[in-house]
Order: sequence, then C-alpha cells, then structure tokens
Amino acid sequence: MGRAWARLLALAGAGLSLAGSAYAYYHFVHYAGRSGPFLAIPEKFDLAALPDGSLPYFVSAQGPSRLAPNDSLAGVISQIRLAAKVWSTVPGSQLKLSFGGLFSPDTARNAPSIDVLFEELPPGVLAMGGPTARAEPVGTGPGAFVPIQRSVVVLQRDLSERPSFTDAFFLTLLHELGHALGLQHAATSSLMSTEVTRAVTRAHPLSADDIAGLSLLYPAKDFASRTGSIAGQVRMSTGEGAALASVVALNPSGQAVSALTHPDGSYRIEGLAPGQYFVYVHPLPPTELGPYGLVLPVDSAGRTFAASEPFETLFFPGTKNVQMAGVISVSAGAVTEGVNFRVQRRGPVQLYGVTTYSFPGSIAVKPAFVNTNGPASRWFLLATSESMGLTAAGAPLPGLSVSVLSGGAAVSEMRAYGPDPRYLQIWFSFNPLAGGGPRHLVFSYNNDLYVLPSGLNVVNRQPPSITGVSSDLDAAGRRIAVLTGSGLGSQTRIFFDGAEATVRSVEEGRMVVVPPPASGGHRANVVALNEDGQASSFLQGRSLPAYTYDSAEPPFVSLSVNSLPAGVEAMIEVNGLNTSFSQDTQLGFGTSDITVRRTWVLSPTRLLANVVVSASAPSTTTVLTVLTGLEVFSQAFSFQIEPFNPRLPVVSSVLRDPTTGRSSVYPGGLAVLSGSNFSVAAGAVSLSLDGTPVPIQSVTPTQVVFQVPPNFPVGPAVLRLQSGGEASYPVVVSIDMPPPVVNAVINSSAGASPRPARPGDVLTLSVRGLAEPGVEITPGAVKVTVGGVEHQALSVTAAPQAGTHLVVFVLGQGVAPGPQVPLTVSFGERTSLPYLLAVQ
Repeated sequence: MGRAWARLLALAGAGLSLAGSAYAYYHFVHYAGRSGPFLAIPEKFDLAALPDGSLPYFVSAQGPSRLAPNDSLAGVISQIRLAAKVWSTVPGSQLKLSFGGLFSPDTARNAPSIDVLFEELPPGVLAMGGPTARAEPVGTGPGAFVPIQRSVVVLQRDLSERPSFTDAFFLTLLHELGHALGLQHAATSSLMSTEVTRAVTRAHPLSADDIAGLSLLYPAKDFASRTGSIAGQVRMSTGEGAALASVVALNPSGQAVSALTHPDGSYRIEGLAPGQYFVYVHPLPPTELGPYGLVLPVDSAGRTFAASEPFETLFFPGTKNVQMAGVISVSAGAVTEGVNFRVQRRGPVQLYGVTTYSFPGSIAVKPAFVNTNGPASRWFLLATSESMGLTAAGAPLPGLSVSVLSGGAAVSEMRAYGPDPRYLQIWFSFNPLAGGGPRHLVFSYNNDLYVLPSGLNVVNRQPPSITGVSSDLDAAGRRIAVLTGSGLGSQTRIFFDGAEATVRSVEEGRMVVVPPPASGGHRANVVALNEDGQASSFLQGRSLPAYTYDSAEPPFVSLSVNSLPAGVEAMIEVNGLNTSFSQDTQLGFGTSDITVRRTWVLSPTRLLANVVVSASAPSTTTVLTVLTGLEVFSQAFSFQIEPFNPRLPVVSSVLRDPTTGRSSVYPGGLAVLSGSNFSVAAGAVSLSLDGTPVPIQSVTPTQVVFQVPPNFPVGPAVLRLQSGGEASYPVVVSIDMPPPVVNAVINSSAGASPRPARPGDVLTLSVRGLAEPGVEITPGAVKVTVGGVEHQALSVTAAPQAGTHLVVFVLGQGVAPGPQVPLTVSFGERTSLPYLLAVQ
C-alpha cells in the first residue's frame, strides 16, 4: 500500500506508522547517507533472534464481521495458513513462518511477530500490509539491516463481497503477507506486482522475482552459490545517474527478475538462475510514485530519495527494437558486469498497467491462458490498460503494435473485441514444437515500449473441472470424498478451502481423496490445481462444488501444564476429546513470547509439545488455539505465564553432537545438553531419558555432556534433569538413527578411468542409512559438502541394496584439489562421517 500506509492504518484504528524505502527487489531500504557509494540497508526480521529462526504470525480473535455466502472463519484461517506455508517453502530462503494462535489485542507481547487483523478499510481496499515497528540498524557494512519488530496484514472486516475461497482473495492475502515480510511492489507481473499486472495463479503463486526478493532478505546457505547476478549503471543522456529506474532480466522461458537502481543509477540484479537473459530498463509507472505506490528510500535522517524523471524504455545494448536486443549470460556464483544503459528523457509515461484475460470457458480468466491443443478460435487474449485506451473508434489504437518476445508464439492479428470494443483482442499463432509456459509481451506505441512479463501463458490442455463431490467410506470405514470431473491427473492437488486433501487414487474422470479434518457440519469449497498453473476455478469461478462434513461433537483439550515461568522450555502433553490430531496439527498460545518448538502426535487425541517461554515475557493469561486441517478450536484463559524463576534449572530440547555440532544425536553417541543453572558440584546433576538414567561425562553451569545408551530406541524421548535438588521442566528430545555412511563414489564423467575427480564431474554416492525406511527424500533436502564447499544433490534414488540410496551431484569449481578431500552427506541435521575423495 506504499506511502499511504500510515494514513490508512490510522483510518483503520491501528494507530501505527510506517517508514521505509524500496530498492532492488523493492525491499524497504535505508541508506546511511546521500552520497555514493550507496549500500542498501533493507528492513527484515532478524531470524537469528527468534527461537529456532521461526517467525510467528497471529490471527486476531476478532474475526470478520461479515462473510460471503458459503464462506466461514475456518476457511479464512485456512487460507492464511496456506499463505504462510507458501512463503515458508521458498527455494533459496531459510524463512519459516509458524502459527502463533488467535490473539487478543490486549495480550502483552515483546518478541517480533506478524499480526493479521480485520479492520474497516477505505472502499475498494481489500487488504494492506507492511512493517509497523523497527529496531535500530544492525551492522554498518554489507549485511547491515534494520530489524522489523512488528508487521501487520490488515484484511477488510466485511468480506461479504470477496470470499476467502477465491483466487483473488488468496493472492491478495499472499501479496500483503509479502509486504509484511519486507517486500514491496515489483514490475515483473509477479505476486508482488499490483493486482493490475499480476500474472501468478493459486497453482503457481510465486514468480522468479518473488523468490529472488525473499531469498535475498532471508537467504539459505547455498543461495548465492546457486544463482548469478547482472550489474551495471543507468545514466540519463545528460550524464547523471537515473534513480529508481527498474531494470529487468527476462529469461525466454518466462522468468523475470528485477531491481531498482540506487540514487546514483547503479544496480545489481541478484538471484538469477543460470542461463540467458534479455535485459531492459524502464521508468516506474506514475501509480508507483503516488500515494498507493512504493515507499521511497530514506537516508539516516529519514529524508526520501526521489525517482528521476521519466525516460524511454530500452533493451540492452540500448535499442527499442527487440529483435536487436542482446543476450546476457549468467553463471552460478558469478556477476556479469557492465550491462549499462544511457536513456533519454521523455514526457509523462503513457502506456503502463496492462492486464490480460482469456476465456478457457465462459469466465474471463486473469492472467491469460491459451490452450494450443484447443480450437484456434480460442487462441486470443484481451488486453486493457489502466493508463489509456488500447482501442479507438472500434479498432486498435493507431500506431500500437504488440509482439511476443521469443517463445514460439507470434501475434497474428489485433482488433477491438466485438462484445466490448474497449478491450483489445490479440490473436496468436504458435509453433507446433513450442512448449508451454509464460511468454512476455512487448507493446510499442508513440516511439516507446511497454513490456508485460508473462502476459501470455501457453498450455496444452483445458483447466481441470470438478463436476461432483460425494462422501463415502473406504474398506476400513474411514471417510473419503469421491470427485468426478475432467482434467484430474496424478499431479492434481485438491484443496478443501485452504487445506490440502490427501489423494488416494486417480482414474479417468474420477479421484478419491481423504478430506482434511474439519468441525462437524463444516462446508468446504473444493478446488483442483494443476501443475501448469490452471485451476478448476478458471471454469467454475466462485461456484465451486462443496463438501459437507458429518455432524460431530465439538472438540475439547486439556493440558498437562497450565502455567510456566518466563525463560523456560517444557514439555506439555495435550489430551483431546473429539479431536483429529495429525502431523498437520499446530498449537498457538496467542503471544509471540510463547513458541511451540515442536510437536509429536501420538494419536488422534494425544500429542506432546515442547514450548519455549521468552525470558522477557510479562506475566499474562493467553488463549490456546489448536488447528488441524480446517478444524479450529480455541480455549480462552487456558494458559498462564508466571514470573521468571532465577533458581530453576532450565534445559533446551535441542541436543547436539559434540563432534559435528549438529542437532542430531544417536544411540551410543555423546550428546550436549544446553541450559542454565546447572550445579557443578560432584554428583549434583542427574539425567534420565524415558526414566532410564544416563551416564554423564561432564558438567558446566550451562552444558551437560552425556552418553545416549547404546541400545536406546530411536524416536522421541522425555528428558528430565535434577540439579542440586531442583528439577527442570521435562522436555522431549529426538534420538536419531546413527549417521549415514558413504560406501562408495562413482565418477561417471571419468568412464573407466581411475583418475581423481575434477570440478564439473558428475559423481554418484552410494550412501547407507540416509533416512529411516519409508521416509521420502527430495534432492533439495540433501547436501553434499566437499572440502568445505556445499553442493546441492541433483537426484536421490533408492539403490537395490536395502537401506541404501544413490545421491548424484556435480563437483563444484570452488573445491580445492588434494589427494584426500573430505566429503560428507547431510540430510536434515544428520551428517555422515567424512569420506576421503581425491580431487584434481
């Protein structure tokens, strides 16, 4: 919502203010001074200061005042959870969001968090989001940032006109949550673009620009090594730098990643997947420099930096002819320098903010999808602009042309759309060998360009459709749902409101799923999402089929512990009545001062949770909320935070291997228990696991080193500590399998030659004990470290030998040669012992 944010929040009664800036990837950015060289200082949450690096979000217990027909509060909350999950699973980012519960505005809190509120907003405004409280900057050089203390997402209190089960609601919610995390608007048709040009769908909600933007704020360890950068300078024709110019790298396959220039015109687009890119520069549209646009950069005194005057859009190396545009190569871990522009001033920007629609059925779909296996009479889209008409007198605007930037598609005809001549109808022809995916559109008018990334999405089939949903029982008497329709395949995902169902079987025109848990009588709206980005809502709009749950008694839970002092971690046993606890179950206590570190579900009515109470937490009473699927249950005044007890021994549930430093310990191995107030007197400390005493190796005031019994069972175990006559609260700890073992390394690039491995070689590792039987392993979860250089696994497959996996990776360029270079394989926190590899 940009600079109008503080004013709108005041209208909503929040009484908060927002200051910040936008820079590369449209972050909220500060600068230390007003002269170069400029170093952007972004606003972001300090994950290192949060328990386990997890950022909590809370939903106001004062929910919407009105809901649309067939909508529900449980449905709204499920969409919020789904949005948090999307941002928590971004490739290249370490950000994790955790549900903190329903909260009351009068609950005292100290720790950073995001609050989801329901307030009265101005007409036409569905939602807003952004940081509202910050701490002092951390650091002074590269890596410096301004810690966000609190962010909010404000949803319209009256949701009667925009149901939560629609694509528009979910994408708007996800967009505003992106603002709360530190992202601003982008000009790449991404999720963080305005709704006018946004070209993402519920099936594919994030673009490459969204992924790069978040990953730069909260990077995973290997993000920089897996991606590349483009850097350069944008100068006006008179020589000065062009400030806040948008520079975009376009991959012909449909990716678009952007950055804004510094006040001196310098820029750097980071987070690019290796490959070939076109690069162009354009001025920000007037809407982004208005009251609802970007928050401008500020210096240390809070003074803003203005954008330069409008200029003509150019493709590198300085052309308006897209056929003459140069191609820039990007390599992983490298920066391509010198991609410079010299731009000419112009009058106000005329053409911007283009929206495209298509008609896979009778409903207009945004963004535009065209099915090349469908009738040629549907090979068109409609376009409209928020800045000017694209048609005049029943014909395309004179002087306007539209082209497709590569991708096996071409514009074959343009005309005013017959049913409504205000829309420009653009027809296409397609190369039969062209694949699917997004295509970029280039509009040319009045000697200037407007580029719409992903303005056209090419697919080879119709969207999925659900014609019926019925309830049934499987052979074991468990409730299932039978879906009938078309376009339902093995890759189709089914959602009941915002909760994903488990697919049991797929046949032609029929799919059997297990509905997510819900309260008795709940009515869920059912939607199908396909991997090509299409959804059943493309054909059915808001008229989604519904599934009604059986009647059931309301749930109730009891806690083994109803109060804890500040500064402790403790196990809480939760016993339920009429509950459906599962791995999807989340607990929240309605305050950022209480963190649920981990849960273990023992049965549908019993679970264990490790709960951490902040040492600075004020004494207060909180609300317990339990979420499972679509089932939302809360109990007010169910938990109490008591004053800090300085004498109490405190333990952490995170045990570490003293050799690897990782949080994975195993039977027969040593483990380090961290905490405080441990007595160092001889024999004063004792430990037990599930009631079994364990031998202690050493004790300091903050650490106990002990041995896990050799034959101790793998899995969760309850740890109890006694120190000097005082007992700690018990916690649940995880006892893992022994570390994996690398049996052999096969160099397929060397053939039959026994030569040492070289950078660029494809290596296959035979690894025993990588995971427990039945555990699914994705390549992204497996890391191979060679000589201190981390590598991403390309594939992980089960070997013929039981308990063995084959891990394939490419040896990186940064590995130093040597006859015995240590190689380890990690899956989660479990790391193998070193295998010595010869490297040339």
